[in-house]
Amino acid sequence: MKITMVVVFYRQELENSKTVQTLKQTLLVNKDALTEIELIFYDNSPESQDISYSDYEGLNLSYVHDPRNLGLVPAYNHAWNVAKENGSKWLLLLDHDTELTDNYFKEVLHLPEFGEDVAAVVPKIYSENSMISPVYSYSLRPLKEDRPAAGLQKQPVMAINSGALISVPFLNELSGFNESFPLDYLDHWLFFEIYNHGRMVWVVDVFLEHELSVMDYSRVSLKRYQSILDSEMNFYKNYKKDIYSSYRVQLVKRLLKQVVTVKNKKIAMYTFKRLFSK
Repeated sequence: MKITMVVVFYRQELENSKTVQTLKQTLLVNKDALTEIELIFYDNSPESQDISYSDYEGLNLSYVHDPRNLGLVPAYNHAWNVAKENGSKWLLLLDHDTELTDNYFKEVLHLPEFGEDVAAVVPKIYSENSMISPVYSYSLRPLKEDRPAAGLQKQPVMAINSGALISVPFLNELSGFNESFPLDYLDHWLFFEIYNHGRMVWVVDVFLEHELSVMDYSRVSLKRYQSILDSEMNFYKNYKKDIYSSYRVQLVKRLLKQVVTVKNKKIAMYTFKRLFSK
């Protein structure tokens, strides 16, 4: 079974990446499986990096440097096009800070023959001893709800991008990844579309560690916050419409908290502006 894998980097030395380090300790020791894998390192960093291709002997590896730093979508769509060309059934998405394991690759390399109903296969992702993915997508605060068990998920779930296997034929139906979500909420959009198209997700009973990005207002720039909020509003207004009203109520609460606790008042002002814009 042919699989295309893409690891996206930004301001991270390849050899210091948790993903690359654990990839070498797990997948690369399984020489028999490498002929079915095509690996892409997609680097959004300002400067390109040198790669010792001899460290990846037996693996079809390519390195793409894209200093434009346009987010995840160009990387994912490049990998999707490669996957179509090489006849891959699955596209595996990875960030540069996910710890991969032997058990994970045992599952990935020996998936059952799913029908067209299954559009994604995802592991259980943990951060600081808490399962952060997948989660049920009916709630605005999914980490406060029960988590999905392993197996077929008939009730809609959402999972983070990293570690997810996405069906290439399903991506063909979508014409690739949505450029309206270049970075933030791309995973929300993707898993919404899976269930919107009558497909489902399979959760494997494997655990991975991942560094969860938590928005810290003391460190997030105004530009970064604007990107997050714009994508968030786009998703709930135009896709997850059933909880858009509840989302706006939550956004009012967020605004009040920002006014009181966030030092950079431009963040609160932007929330106010977007809350009352059309």
